[in-house]
Amino acid sequence: MANYWNRIVQLNVSEVVAPAPQFLLQQTAAIVSVGSTATAPGDLTLISTPADLSAILNPAITISAASWSTGLVTITLATPTEFPIGSTLPIVVSGMTPVAYNGTFTATVAGTTSLTYSLIGDPGVASTLGIFITGYQQSLIAADTTWWANGSSVPYYVFESGPVTLANSLTAIHNYISENPLTIYEWGLLPGFDTEPTLAAFMIQYETLDSKVMFFLPCTQSSYNTFSNTWKNTMAVIQSPGATTTELDSIAYMQYITAFNPAPTNRLPPSQYTFLFGVTAYTPLTQTSMTELVNANVNFVSTGAEGGISNTMLVKGVMLDGTPANVKFSIDWVQINMDLLLSNAIINGSNNPLSPLYYNQAGINVLETEAKVVATRAVSSGIAVGAVNTVALAPDTFAANVAAKKYAGQFVINAQPWSTYVAQNPGNYELGIYGGLQAAFTPQYGFTQVIFNLGVVQFI
Repeated sequence: MANYWNRIVQLNVSEVVAPAPQFLLQQTAAIVSVGSTATAPGDLTLISTPADLSAILNPAITISAASWSTGLVTITLATPTEFPIGSTLPIVVSGMTPVAYNGTFTATVAGTTSLTYSLIGDPGVASTLGIFITGYQQSLIAADTTWWANGSSVPYYVFESGPVTLANSLTAIHNYISENPLTIYEWGLLPGFDTEPTLAAFMIQYETLDSKVMFFLPCTQSSYNTFSNTWKNTMAVIQSPGATTTELDSIAYMQYITAFNPAPTNRLPPSQYTFLFGVTAYTPLTQTSMTELVNANVNFVSTGAEGGISNTMLVKGVMLDGTPANVKFSIDWVQINMDLLLSNAIINGSNNPLSPLYYNQAGINVLETEAKVVATRAVSSGIAVGAVNTVALAPDTFAANVAAKKYAGQFVINAQPWSTYVAQNPGNYELGIYGGLQAAFTPQYGFTQVIFNLGVVQFI
Protein backbone atom coordinates (compact mmCIF):
# COMPACT_ATOMS: atom_id res chain seq x y z
CA MET A 1 0.00 0.00 0.00
CA ALA A 2 1.35 3.41 -0.99
CA ASN A 3 2.17 6.01 1.68
CA TYR A 4 1.27 9.66 1.09
CA TRP A 5 2.74 12.58 3.00
CA ASN A 6 -0.47 14.46 2.32
CA ARG A 7 -3.84 13.08 1.17
CA ILE A 8 -4.99 15.07 -1.84
CA VAL A 9 -8.53 13.69 -1.94
CA GLN A 10 -10.43 12.58 1.11
CA LEU A 11 -13.66 10.66 0.42
CA ASN A 12 -16.65 10.95 2.74
CA VAL A 13 -18.89 7.96 2.06
CA SER A 14 -22.52 7.73 3.05
CA GLU A 15 -25.08 5.03 2.39
CA VAL A 16 -28.70 5.36 1.40
CA VAL A 17 -30.70 2.24 2.21
CA ALA A 18 -33.57 1.86 -0.21
CA PRO A 19 -36.92 0.47 0.88
CA ALA A 20 -37.91 -2.98 -0.27
CA PRO A 21 -39.08 -2.77 -3.92
CA GLN A 22 -42.57 -3.67 -2.76
CA PHE A 23 -43.88 -3.47 0.76
CA LEU A 24 -45.25 -6.95 1.11
CA LEU A 25 -47.70 -6.52 4.01
CA GLN A 26 -50.65 -7.00 1.64
CA GLN A 27 -49.15 -10.30 0.50
CA THR A 28 -49.31 -11.77 3.99
CA ALA A 29 -52.23 -13.94 5.06
CA ALA A 30 -53.13 -16.17 7.98
CA ILE A 31 -55.86 -18.77 8.29
CA VAL A 32 -56.99 -19.27 11.87
CA SER A 33 -56.73 -22.71 13.45
CA VAL A 34 -58.70 -23.60 16.56
CA GLY A 35 -56.70 -26.35 18.23
CA SER A 36 -56.11 -28.25 14.97
CA THR A 37 -52.32 -28.16 14.80
CA ALA A 38 -49.25 -28.86 16.88
CA THR A 39 -48.26 -25.20 16.67
CA ALA A 40 -48.09 -23.42 20.02
CA PRO A 41 -51.06 -21.13 20.69
CA GLY A 42 -50.40 -17.61 19.45
CA ASP A 43 -47.77 -18.69 16.92
CA LEU A 44 -47.65 -18.70 13.13
CA THR A 45 -46.53 -21.52 10.83
CA LEU A 46 -45.66 -20.77 7.21
CA ILE A 47 -47.50 -23.03 4.75
CA SER A 48 -45.71 -23.08 1.40
CA THR A 49 -47.17 -26.37 0.11
CA PRO A 50 -50.10 -28.62 1.07
CA ALA A 51 -47.58 -30.98 2.69
CA ASP A 52 -46.63 -28.24 5.15
CA LEU A 53 -50.12 -28.24 6.64
CA SER A 54 -50.29 -32.04 6.79
CA ALA A 55 -47.03 -32.04 8.76
CA ILE A 56 -48.47 -29.94 11.61
CA LEU A 57 -52.05 -31.25 11.82
CA ASN A 58 -53.01 -33.03 15.00
CA PRO A 59 -53.75 -36.73 14.41
CA ALA A 60 -57.32 -37.98 14.54
CA ILE A 61 -58.37 -39.10 18.02
CA THR A 62 -59.27 -42.75 18.49
CA ILE A 63 -62.64 -43.55 20.04
CA SER A 64 -62.25 -46.26 22.71
CA ALA A 65 -65.94 -46.63 23.62
CA ALA A 66 -69.35 -45.38 22.45
CA SER A 67 -72.88 -45.69 23.83
CA TRP A 68 -76.34 -44.19 23.26
CA SER A 69 -79.00 -43.27 25.81
CA THR A 70 -82.15 -41.17 25.44
CA GLY A 71 -81.02 -39.26 22.38
CA LEU A 72 -77.45 -38.70 23.46
CA VAL A 73 -74.26 -40.45 22.31
CA THR A 74 -71.30 -40.56 24.67
CA ILE A 75 -67.91 -41.36 23.21
CA THR A 76 -64.83 -42.11 25.25
CA LEU A 77 -61.50 -40.95 23.87
CA ALA A 78 -58.25 -42.90 23.87
CA THR A 79 -56.36 -39.65 24.48
CA PRO A 80 -57.51 -36.55 26.36
CA THR A 81 -58.97 -33.56 24.57
CA GLU A 82 -57.56 -30.15 25.48
CA PHE A 83 -60.79 -28.25 24.78
CA PRO A 84 -62.39 -26.79 27.93
CA ILE A 85 -64.86 -29.01 29.75
CA GLY A 86 -68.38 -27.77 29.11
CA SER A 87 -67.49 -26.12 25.80
CA THR A 88 -69.07 -27.12 22.50
CA LEU A 89 -67.31 -27.79 19.23
CA PRO A 90 -68.07 -29.35 15.84
CA ILE A 91 -66.77 -32.90 15.39
CA VAL A 92 -66.60 -35.32 12.47
CA VAL A 93 -66.96 -38.98 13.47
CA SER A 94 -65.98 -41.75 11.02
CA GLY A 95 -65.15 -45.45 10.95
CA MET A 96 -67.91 -46.50 13.35
CA THR A 97 -70.24 -49.46 13.09
CA PRO A 98 -73.21 -49.09 13.11
CA VAL A 99 -72.72 -46.23 10.65
CA ALA A 100 -75.41 -44.13 12.32
CA TYR A 101 -72.73 -43.08 14.82
CA ASN A 102 -70.82 -41.43 11.96
CA GLY A 103 -71.37 -37.88 10.76
CA THR A 104 -70.86 -34.24 11.64
CA PHE A 105 -72.20 -33.17 15.02
CA THR A 106 -72.01 -30.41 17.60
CA ALA A 107 -70.44 -32.06 20.63
CA THR A 108 -70.13 -31.03 24.26
CA VAL A 109 -66.89 -31.71 26.12
CA ALA A 110 -68.18 -33.77 29.04
CA GLY A 111 -64.76 -34.58 30.50
CA THR A 112 -61.10 -34.74 29.61
CA THR A 113 -61.70 -38.02 27.76
CA SER A 114 -65.38 -37.88 26.83
CA LEU A 115 -67.70 -36.06 24.45
CA THR A 116 -71.47 -36.18 23.99
CA TYR A 117 -73.59 -35.35 20.96
CA SER A 118 -77.28 -35.60 20.09
CA LEU A 119 -78.60 -38.48 18.00
CA ILE A 120 -82.34 -39.01 17.88
CA GLY A 121 -82.52 -42.72 17.05
CA ASP A 122 -80.69 -45.54 18.81
CA PRO A 123 -77.86 -46.61 16.46
CA GLY A 124 -77.33 -49.88 18.32
CA VAL A 125 -74.36 -51.32 20.10
CA ALA A 126 -71.05 -50.06 18.72
CA SER A 127 -69.29 -53.07 17.22
CA THR A 128 -66.51 -51.14 15.49
CA LEU A 129 -64.94 -48.08 17.04
CA GLY A 130 -63.69 -45.29 14.84
CA ILE A 131 -62.03 -41.91 15.07
CA PHE A 132 -62.96 -38.25 15.12
CA ILE A 133 -61.47 -34.91 14.19
CA THR A 134 -62.89 -31.51 15.02
CA GLY A 135 -64.95 -29.65 12.46
CA TYR A 136 -62.38 -26.88 12.82
CA GLN A 137 -59.71 -29.20 11.49
CA GLN A 138 -61.91 -30.30 8.60
CA SER A 139 -62.53 -26.63 7.72
CA LEU A 140 -58.81 -25.83 7.97
CA ILE A 141 -58.04 -28.64 5.52
CA ALA A 142 -60.78 -27.34 3.20
CA ALA A 143 -59.31 -23.82 3.42
CA ASP A 144 -55.89 -25.17 2.49
CA THR A 145 -57.29 -27.11 -0.47
CA THR A 146 -59.14 -24.03 -1.73
CA TRP A 147 -56.06 -21.85 -1.27
CA TRP A 148 -53.87 -24.00 -3.52
CA ALA A 149 -56.68 -24.48 -6.06
CA ASN A 150 -56.48 -20.72 -6.68
CA GLY A 151 -52.72 -20.54 -7.17
CA SER A 152 -49.35 -21.46 -5.72
CA SER A 153 -47.44 -18.19 -6.12
CA VAL A 154 -47.77 -17.08 -2.50
CA PRO A 155 -47.79 -19.03 0.78
CA TYR A 156 -49.92 -18.35 3.82
CA TYR A 157 -49.59 -18.77 7.58
CA VAL A 158 -51.62 -20.86 9.98
CA PHE A 159 -52.32 -18.89 13.14
CA GLU A 160 -52.95 -21.30 15.98
CA SER A 161 -55.27 -19.91 18.63
CA GLY A 162 -55.24 -23.17 20.60
CA PRO A 163 -57.97 -25.60 21.73
CA VAL A 164 -60.18 -22.84 23.06
CA THR A 165 -63.66 -21.45 22.64
CA LEU A 166 -64.29 -19.28 19.58
CA ALA A 167 -64.57 -16.24 21.85
CA ASN A 168 -61.08 -16.91 23.18
CA SER A 169 -59.86 -17.56 19.64
CA LEU A 170 -61.01 -14.06 18.61
CA THR A 171 -59.23 -12.65 21.66
CA ALA A 172 -56.05 -14.45 20.59
CA ILE A 173 -56.31 -12.94 17.10
CA HIS A 174 -56.82 -9.45 18.50
CA ASN A 175 -53.89 -9.83 20.88
CA TYR A 176 -51.63 -10.94 18.06
CA ILE A 177 -52.63 -8.00 15.85
CA SER A 178 -52.15 -5.56 18.74
CA GLU A 179 -48.73 -6.92 19.66
CA ASN A 180 -47.55 -7.44 16.08
CA PRO A 181 -48.96 -4.56 14.02
CA LEU A 182 -48.42 -4.53 10.26
CA THR A 183 -47.47 -8.22 10.25
CA ILE A 184 -50.50 -9.99 8.76
CA TYR A 185 -52.94 -8.25 6.41
CA GLU A 186 -55.49 -10.92 5.39
CA TRP A 187 -57.12 -13.08 8.07
CA GLY A 188 -59.21 -16.13 7.15
CA LEU A 189 -61.77 -17.20 9.74
CA LEU A 190 -63.45 -20.61 9.81
CA PRO A 191 -67.13 -21.62 9.78
CA GLY A 192 -68.59 -21.16 13.23
CA PHE A 193 -67.15 -17.71 13.85
CA ASP A 194 -70.17 -16.23 12.06
CA THR A 195 -72.47 -17.27 14.93
CA GLU A 196 -70.07 -16.51 17.77
CA PRO A 197 -71.81 -13.98 20.08
CA THR A 198 -68.61 -11.97 20.62
CA LEU A 199 -67.93 -11.53 16.88
CA ALA A 200 -69.55 -8.08 16.73
CA ALA A 201 -67.42 -6.75 19.59
CA PHE A 202 -64.34 -8.13 17.85
CA MET A 203 -65.14 -6.58 14.47
CA ILE A 204 -65.99 -3.18 15.97
CA GLN A 205 -62.32 -2.89 16.88
CA TYR A 206 -61.46 -2.86 13.16
CA GLU A 207 -64.06 -0.49 11.71
CA THR A 208 -61.68 2.40 10.98
CA LEU A 209 -60.14 3.09 7.57
CA ASP A 210 -56.63 2.91 9.00
CA SER A 211 -56.94 -0.60 10.52
CA LYS A 212 -54.98 -2.06 7.58
CA VAL A 213 -56.41 -5.60 7.91
CA MET A 214 -58.95 -7.65 5.95
CA PHE A 215 -61.06 -10.42 7.47
CA PHE A 216 -62.66 -13.16 5.36
CA LEU A 217 -65.74 -14.53 7.09
CA PRO A 218 -67.69 -17.60 5.90
CA CYS A 219 -71.39 -17.42 6.69
CA THR A 220 -74.75 -19.09 6.14
CA GLN A 221 -78.29 -18.03 5.26
CA SER A 222 -79.14 -17.92 8.95
CA SER A 223 -76.13 -15.92 10.14
CA TYR A 224 -75.44 -13.08 7.69
CA ASN A 225 -78.45 -11.02 8.83
CA THR A 226 -76.69 -10.53 12.17
CA PHE A 227 -73.71 -8.76 10.57
CA SER A 228 -73.25 -4.99 10.61
CA ASN A 229 -72.68 -2.94 7.46
CA THR A 230 -70.17 -0.88 9.43
CA TRP A 231 -67.62 -3.71 9.31
CA LYS A 232 -65.69 -2.09 6.49
CA ASN A 233 -62.70 -4.43 6.85
CA THR A 234 -64.70 -7.67 6.63
CA MET A 235 -65.66 -9.64 3.52
CA ALA A 236 -68.53 -12.05 4.21
CA VAL A 237 -68.88 -14.98 1.81
CA ILE A 238 -71.82 -17.35 2.05
CA GLN A 239 -70.85 -20.99 1.68
CA SER A 240 -72.55 -22.66 -1.26
CA PRO A 241 -74.92 -25.45 -0.15
CA GLY A 242 -73.48 -27.55 -2.96
CA ALA A 243 -69.92 -27.12 -1.72
CA THR A 244 -68.01 -30.25 -0.81
CA THR A 245 -66.23 -30.70 2.50
CA THR A 246 -62.94 -29.96 0.69
CA GLU A 247 -63.70 -26.33 -0.18
CA LEU A 248 -64.17 -23.10 1.74
CA ASP A 249 -65.57 -20.43 -0.56
CA SER A 250 -64.32 -17.43 1.45
CA ILE A 251 -60.70 -18.48 0.98
CA ALA A 252 -60.78 -18.36 -2.84
CA TYR A 253 -60.80 -14.55 -3.13
CA MET A 254 -58.55 -14.27 -0.07
CA GLN A 255 -55.87 -16.19 -1.98
CA TYR A 256 -56.41 -14.09 -5.09
CA ILE A 257 -55.96 -10.73 -3.37
CA THR A 258 -53.04 -11.99 -1.26
CA ALA A 259 -51.19 -13.11 -4.39
CA PHE A 260 -51.90 -9.88 -6.23
CA ASN A 261 -48.95 -7.49 -6.40
CA PRO A 262 -50.03 -4.26 -8.17
CA ALA A 263 -47.58 -2.83 -10.71
CA PRO A 264 -47.78 -0.81 -13.94
CA THR A 265 -47.73 -4.10 -15.87
CA ASN A 266 -50.05 -5.86 -13.40
CA ARG A 267 -52.86 -3.40 -12.72
CA LEU A 268 -55.33 -4.14 -9.93
CA PRO A 269 -58.66 -5.23 -11.49
CA PRO A 270 -62.11 -4.62 -10.01
CA SER A 271 -63.23 -7.26 -7.52
CA GLN A 272 -66.86 -7.53 -8.67
CA TYR A 273 -66.62 -10.60 -10.90
CA THR A 274 -63.26 -12.18 -10.12
CA PHE A 275 -62.78 -15.74 -11.37
CA LEU A 276 -62.50 -18.26 -8.53
CA PHE A 277 -61.28 -21.85 -8.65
CA GLY A 278 -61.88 -24.98 -6.61
CA VAL A 279 -65.29 -23.74 -5.44
CA THR A 280 -68.89 -24.52 -6.35
CA ALA A 281 -71.46 -22.03 -7.60
CA TYR A 282 -74.33 -21.31 -5.23
CA THR A 283 -77.28 -23.24 -6.65
CA PRO A 284 -80.20 -23.19 -6.55
CA LEU A 285 -80.36 -19.48 -5.83
CA THR A 286 -83.61 -17.67 -6.45
CA GLN A 287 -83.70 -14.09 -7.67
CA THR A 288 -85.18 -13.05 -4.32
CA SER A 289 -82.37 -14.70 -2.35
CA MET A 290 -79.77 -13.26 -4.70
CA THR A 291 -81.16 -9.76 -4.22
CA GLU A 292 -81.16 -10.20 -0.45
CA LEU A 293 -77.51 -11.26 -0.46
CA VAL A 294 -76.48 -8.39 -2.73
CA ASN A 295 -78.38 -5.86 -0.62
CA ALA A 296 -76.73 -7.21 2.53
CA ASN A 297 -73.26 -6.91 0.91
CA VAL A 298 -72.75 -10.65 1.29
CA ASN A 299 -70.68 -12.30 -1.44
CA PHE A 300 -71.41 -15.61 -3.13
CA VAL A 301 -69.97 -17.83 -5.85
CA SER A 302 -71.76 -17.73 -9.19
CA THR A 303 -70.80 -18.31 -12.81
CA GLY A 304 -70.22 -16.05 -15.79
CA ALA A 305 -73.09 -17.69 -17.69
CA GLU A 306 -74.63 -14.32 -18.56
CA GLY A 307 -71.46 -13.50 -20.48
CA GLY A 308 -71.17 -16.95 -22.03
CA ILE A 309 -68.45 -17.92 -19.54
CA SER A 310 -68.62 -21.12 -17.52
CA ASN A 311 -66.02 -20.10 -14.92
CA THR A 312 -67.09 -19.69 -11.32
CA MET A 313 -66.74 -16.11 -10.13
CA LEU A 314 -67.28 -13.83 -7.15
CA VAL A 315 -70.46 -11.79 -6.74
CA LYS A 316 -70.62 -8.98 -5.51
CA GLY A 317 -66.97 -8.51 -4.54
CA VAL A 318 -67.54 -6.11 -1.63
CA MET A 319 -66.79 -5.61 2.03
CA LEU A 320 -69.70 -5.59 4.48
CA ASP A 321 -70.00 -1.81 4.23
CA GLY A 322 -70.50 -2.10 0.45
CA THR A 323 -67.02 -0.92 -0.53
CA PRO A 324 -65.58 -3.00 -3.40
CA ALA A 325 -62.77 -5.18 -2.07
CA ASN A 326 -60.29 -3.74 -4.59
CA VAL A 327 -61.12 -0.22 -3.36
CA LYS A 328 -60.53 -1.28 0.26
CA PHE A 329 -57.23 -2.81 -0.88
CA SER A 330 -56.33 0.42 -2.70
CA ILE A 331 -56.98 2.63 0.32
CA ASP A 332 -54.70 0.43 2.42
CA TRP A 333 -52.07 0.26 -0.34
CA VAL A 334 -51.72 4.05 -0.39
CA GLN A 335 -51.51 4.25 3.42
CA ILE A 336 -48.93 1.48 3.65
CA ASN A 337 -46.68 2.78 0.88
CA MET A 338 -46.89 6.43 1.96
CA ASP A 339 -45.73 5.33 5.41
CA LEU A 340 -42.95 3.24 3.90
CA LEU A 341 -41.41 5.84 1.60
CA LEU A 342 -41.76 8.83 3.93
CA SER A 343 -40.28 6.89 6.85
CA ASN A 344 -37.46 5.68 4.62
CA ALA A 345 -36.63 9.25 3.54
CA ILE A 346 -36.52 10.50 7.14
CA ILE A 347 -34.40 7.60 8.40
CA ASN A 348 -31.94 7.92 5.53
CA GLY A 349 -31.88 11.69 5.96
CA SER A 350 -30.81 11.22 9.58
CA ASN A 351 -27.88 9.05 8.49
CA ASN A 352 -26.52 10.93 5.49
CA PRO A 353 -23.88 13.56 6.37
CA LEU A 354 -23.53 14.50 2.69
CA SER A 355 -27.19 15.36 2.28
CA PRO A 356 -28.97 15.36 5.65
CA LEU A 357 -32.71 15.87 5.72
CA TYR A 358 -33.50 18.97 7.75
CA TYR A 359 -36.81 20.40 8.86
CA ASN A 360 -36.88 23.23 6.32
CA GLN A 361 -38.43 23.94 2.94
CA ALA A 362 -35.91 21.74 1.16
CA GLY A 363 -36.74 18.87 3.53
CA ILE A 364 -40.46 19.32 2.96
CA ASN A 365 -39.81 19.24 -0.79
CA VAL A 366 -38.06 15.90 -0.41
CA LEU A 367 -41.00 14.43 1.50
CA GLU A 368 -43.44 15.80 -1.07
CA THR A 369 -41.41 14.16 -3.83
CA GLU A 370 -41.56 10.79 -2.03
CA ALA A 371 -45.32 11.13 -1.65
CA LYS A 372 -45.54 11.91 -5.35
CA VAL A 373 -43.64 8.69 -6.12
CA VAL A 374 -46.35 6.71 -4.28
CA ALA A 375 -49.12 8.63 -6.05
CA THR A 376 -47.58 8.07 -9.47
CA ARG A 377 -47.22 4.35 -8.86
CA ALA A 378 -50.77 4.16 -7.52
CA VAL A 379 -52.16 5.68 -10.72
CA SER A 380 -50.04 3.50 -13.00
CA SER A 381 -50.94 0.32 -11.05
CA GLY A 382 -54.72 0.68 -11.15
CA ILE A 383 -54.93 1.81 -7.53
CA ALA A 384 -56.01 5.42 -8.11
CA VAL A 385 -57.68 7.57 -10.75
CA GLY A 386 -56.17 10.28 -12.91
CA ALA A 387 -53.21 12.62 -12.99
CA VAL A 388 -50.83 13.39 -10.11
CA ASN A 389 -50.72 17.00 -8.96
CA THR A 390 -48.96 18.89 -6.14
CA VAL A 391 -50.07 22.06 -4.37
CA ALA A 392 -48.79 24.20 -1.48
CA LEU A 393 -51.81 25.34 0.51
CA ALA A 394 -52.94 25.80 4.08
CA PRO A 395 -54.56 22.57 5.32
CA ASP A 396 -58.01 24.14 5.68
CA THR A 397 -57.85 25.60 2.17
CA PHE A 398 -56.85 22.24 0.77
CA ALA A 399 -59.67 20.52 2.66
CA ALA A 400 -62.17 23.06 1.32
CA ASN A 401 -60.96 22.47 -2.23
CA VAL A 402 -61.35 18.71 -1.79
CA ALA A 403 -64.89 19.19 -0.46
CA ALA A 404 -65.68 21.40 -3.46
CA LYS A 405 -64.44 18.60 -5.79
CA LYS A 406 -61.82 20.90 -7.24
CA TYR A 407 -59.39 18.01 -7.67
CA ALA A 408 -61.78 15.54 -9.33
CA GLY A 409 -59.85 13.02 -11.40
CA GLN A 410 -56.53 13.82 -9.73
CA PHE A 411 -54.25 12.39 -7.07
CA VAL A 412 -53.33 15.62 -5.29
CA ILE A 413 -50.59 16.07 -2.71
CA ASN A 414 -50.49 19.17 -0.56
CA ALA A 415 -47.38 20.33 1.29
CA GLN A 416 -47.87 23.54 3.24
CA PRO A 417 -44.77 25.77 2.94
CA TRP A 418 -42.30 25.60 5.80
CA SER A 419 -42.46 29.28 6.78
CA THR A 420 -46.26 29.31 6.92
CA TYR A 421 -46.54 26.05 8.86
CA VAL A 422 -43.90 27.03 11.42
CA ALA A 423 -45.51 30.45 11.91
CA GLN A 424 -48.90 28.82 12.54
CA ASN A 425 -47.49 25.99 14.67
CA PRO A 426 -44.41 27.42 16.43
CA GLY A 427 -44.13 24.66 19.01
CA ASN A 428 -43.97 21.90 16.39
CA TYR A 429 -40.64 22.98 14.90
CA GLU A 430 -38.76 22.35 18.13
CA LEU A 431 -40.43 18.94 18.43
CA GLY A 432 -39.71 18.03 14.82
CA ILE A 433 -43.39 17.63 13.99
CA TYR A 434 -44.64 18.59 10.54
CA GLY A 435 -48.36 18.23 9.88
CA GLY A 436 -48.63 20.05 6.59
CA LEU A 437 -48.66 17.01 4.28
CA GLN A 438 -52.03 15.93 2.89
CA ALA A 439 -53.31 13.98 -0.07
CA ALA A 440 -56.62 13.26 -1.75
CA PHE A 441 -57.30 10.54 -4.29
CA THR A 442 -60.10 8.49 -5.78
CA PRO A 443 -59.67 4.69 -6.02
CA GLN A 444 -60.46 2.88 -9.25
CA TYR A 445 -63.97 1.43 -9.36
CA GLY A 446 -65.34 -1.14 -11.80
CA PHE A 447 -68.73 -1.66 -13.43
CA THR A 448 -71.34 -3.47 -11.34
CA GLN A 449 -74.29 -3.06 -13.68
CA VAL A 450 -74.86 -1.57 -17.13
CA ILE A 451 -78.27 -0.16 -18.06
CA PHE A 452 -78.78 -0.37 -21.82
CA ASN A 453 -81.74 1.34 -23.43
CA LEU A 454 -82.87 -0.38 -26.62
CA GLY A 455 -85.55 1.04 -28.82
CA VAL A 456 -87.37 -1.18 -31.31
CA VAL A 457 -88.73 0.65 -34.37
CA GLN A 458 -91.66 -1.12 -36.07
CA PHE A 459 -91.68 0.87 -39.31
CA ILE A 460 -89.32 1.77 -42.16
